[in-house]
Parts: sequence; structure tokens; C-alpha cells
Amino acid sequence: MEVKIKFIMKTTKYILTKHETIRRTEKVEYEIEIPEKIKNKTEYANGQILENNYKNCKIVDIVDSELLDEEVVNLKKQRK
Repeated sequence: MEVKIKFIMKTTKYILTKHETIRRTEKVEYEIEIPEKIKNKTEYANGQILENNYKNCKIVDIVDSELLDEEVVNLKKQRK
């Protein structure tokens, strides 16, 4: 006769807090209005964005992301 013993490991939940410095390259779309008489539309559009003169903007993609630095700040037991 074979006896099987199961060990159940008791676990406790913890919260780990870290400061992370991340470099991200985001693809952002800006909605702007350009008058028809403007010849250099790209230069005009860049100027409007620098002056925060746009109707809407949204992040459409994260092109690249890299973790530059991390520091563990705290480790504490999770409260029940």
C-alpha cells in the first residue's frame, strides 16, 4: 500500500514598490486646422503643436520602450 503525502505551502501576499525610469518613444497624432493659403504645411503644423494650438491628440502606438533605472523602495505585507 502506497501512501501519498501532499505538502501545501502557505503563502503570504506582499506589495513591492519600485521607482522605475523608462524611456519611451510614442507615436502621437495631433488634430490641427491648417488654412488653405499656407504653403509649408509641415512647418505651420509644427508651430501650432509647439504653441499647444491643436484640437485633439492621442497616443496611437508605443514604438520603443526601455527600462533605464529601477530602485526598490519598499516591500510590505498586503493587508487583508
